[in-house]
Amino acid sequence: MKRILTLILALCLLCPVLAFGETADAYTTASTTKTVLSGDALAEAEAVLVKQSSLLSSIDEAKAEGYVAKEGTTNAQIISINPDGSVGLSTISEWKYEDGKAYVRLTYGQNALNLAEVGATGTLLVKGEGPVYLLHLKTTEVTVLEYSEETAGMFDQHYSGAANALNEYDITFEVTAIEQTYALMF
Repeated sequence: MKRILTLILALCLLCPVLAFGETADAYTTASTTKTVLSGDALAEAEAVLVKQSSLLSSIDEAKAEGYVAKEGTTNAQIISINPDGSVGLSTISEWKYEDGKAYVRLTYGQNALNLAEVGATGTLLVKGEGPVYLLHLKTTEVTVLEYSEETAGMFDQHYSGAANALNEYDITFEVTAIEQTYALMF
């Protein structure tokens, strides 16, 4: 009897340890309302994302004679993890999707700092007409534009940090996956 109890106890302790090593698809297993896109569905989503992207125009470019703003662009939310483990979320107008890469311009702040390291990860949430797209990102390149009177015109056309002379972060990401959902809680 003692052996059976010892065996049962050992199995109770061992099973959770063995299950701990199990892995799952990090994107879609948590929600059946999301789909990781591939094939034709991915190509269709990429076309929509290109259409909704901004031009990443600078202040000087936007002021230039003959400049025509792109129509149909959409604001997006960029999401990262703050140093304390909480979620960082910023609404941005300056983002672009092209050829499997995402480009964003962020004014100095916690999200910019979270994502301004090569290898950092985040998510770009884009909602236009139809589904919501979640672009999962991995930072591949970062350029910091330091604010000064000489560089002011180089900042994005919607730059809001001039009063505090805040730097701007131009960040390039590899898009590691694109998900689509119609159900969004916020």
